[in-house]
Amino acid sequence: MNLRRATPQTLSDSIRIAAPPERVWELITTVAGITEWYDTWDAVEHAADDERLQVGTSFRLIRHRVGGDDTALCRVTSLLPPRRLCWVQYAPHLPTMSVEFRLLPEPDGTAGTLLRHTRSWLGEGEPSH
Repeated sequence: MNLRRATPQTLSDSIRIAAPPERVWELITTVAGITEWYDTWDAVEHAADDERLQVGTSFRLIRHRVGGDDTALCRVTSLLPPRRLCWVQYAPHLPTMSVEFRLLPEPDGTAGTLLRHTRSWLGEGEPSH
């Protein structure tokens, strides 16, 4: 049997949001609201005292599927308010992924934000505890 390691891969996308970076930051760092804007997850589980993401916060994302749920364990690794949020995402049978959000004020001085979302696949397996 020949096993190959997945080649590291990075995908990035950006959207413009008609709100200042501080307001977007409030949205993306509210733990209970992650499923409202991130991918197609149905639920988020987190410690009751974790209202806002901070370095070290762990949470589980759940997607309901016929035949069983998909889950991903996430841990915040970097936070630079109100400009940068990063977490590492572990899912069974998938490569570990780094997820990064960068918020940039619109250069023309309007109250808008450019939100850059980058995913980098780091390797295989689950986190060490």
